[in-house]
Amino acid sequence: MGTLPQLSEEKSNRIALFADLRDSTDILINFDQGIYMAVDGAPSSGYTYQQFIRDVHETAYQELYLNHEYTYAEVYGDGVMGVFPEDNTKFILENIYRLTNRMRRFNDPSQRGKQRPLIDMGFGITLGEVSFVYYPFDDREHPVGQCIHEVARIEGVSKLYDARILISDRFFNFAQGYLESDPRFSYRFIDRVVLKGFREPLTLFELLLDNDPRFQIKNDSKQAYAEAYAKYCETNWNGARSIFMEIYAAYGLGAGEVMADRCDILSLNPPGRDWNGVWKMKDK
Repeated sequence: MGTLPQLSEEKSNRIALFADLRDSTDILINFDQGIYMAVDGAPSSGYTYQQFIRDVHETAYQELYLNHEYTYAEVYGDGVMGVFPEDNTKFILENIYRLTNRMRRFNDPSQRGKQRPLIDMGFGITLGEVSFVYYPFDDREHPVGQCIHEVARIEGVSKLYDARILISDRFFNFAQGYLESDPRFSYRFIDRVVLKGFREPLTLFELLLDNDPRFQIKNDSKQAYAEAYAKYCETNWNGARSIFMEIYAAYGLGAGEVMADRCDILSLNPPGRDWNGVWKMKDK
């Protein structure tokens, strides 16, 4: 895991990435209750929660350590925070691609040999100013800045939108050229929100990878989603809801259901005249 020998308290633009294991509490409880069994039906006592967390680290998180002189990475329980220079954009995309490939190989039943949890991870990525502060108690520098909090919030809402990787408009604008020049990558607009604890809106996109079985489905849904979102911004709740539900039914994408439910909420509690489509998140 890389640390920064030349960290500074001065602010500089950095890419912040947060990756977290989903359903980690349920997984821990299942281990404690002996839910995971070997293929012969006997308790899988040889495979522990600690070993699973190491598998998560070795299968996924180590792909984020770029061994770059100015790269910072730190494990937080079953998650990891990475802070990278702007010129690492292409490497971050490549590493996430490799990470998701390894994650899917780990989850392949033919490769597992015993019943064990799937590695299901969410990602948030943003761009913003970061500085580093020295903490004497662990003799390390630690990143601070609004984008550090923001990226954790972005990852936190990724599952709500049925998305694997959510990125902010700031990172999207920076990485758009890479995304559009490589057929392995794509993206789709998701929403405009104010994250919990924040004051300014941001636009969320989902980063799409062609190693995801739903890559083409999500690409195919973009036109209908844009039409539905336009009606949503126009306060045409019934029209927007109808298309959002069609997206959910036709493509099986949870974002359609989330937005349809929101149309129901807004139709009962209409926003003011200054409505611009921005939704204020109440949960992390």
